[in-house]
Amino acid sequence: MREHPRALAREAASGRRLSADSAGRRRLPRRALVACAVLALAAGGCGGSRLRPIASEGEFTEYVLKADRPVLVEFYKGGCVSCLFIDPCMDQLAGEYPDRVIFAKFELESFWMKITCPPIWKRYRVALFPTVILFVDGQERKRWVVDYSGDSYRQVLNEVARPPDES
Repeated sequence: MREHPRALAREAASGRRLSADSAGRRRLPRRALVACAVLALAAGGCGGSRLRPIASEGEFTEYVLKADRPVLVEFYKGGCVSCLFIDPCMDQLAGEYPDRVIFAKFELESFWMKITCPPIWKRYRVALFPTVILFVDGQERKRWVVDYSGDSYRQVLNEVARPPDES
């Protein structure tokens, strides 16, 4: 019986059912890796639907560094399976802070292992994906690397995001 690709992707993320290769290294079953890659590509890369895509250094400067609100930016790699698993968390947070925080995503490395924006990559030294950085008044305030829990984001966002206007 064939397993659903999403079930295989969850299994890959949990690290269960790892097998060993001839050198004794632990690895994921090939079908789980293929399922994860297919899901990531089918989802259009990484980043949720409520996140504003940023594609250049100019857009990054305009939408992140010059923003009048805090900006939470997810730096991701195209086709990255790990980045796919942060989507539900980022989408939920974007729904909880719609007018208080700007949510964006930036493909910093393409599927073909090419850095898409070397100046941003060098400035923020993003080495692992997904990396999420909170910018307040154009300055980096907090960084999370490969963190999928919404609670750690909420704690910091509640400190920096202004409360919604009560009319």
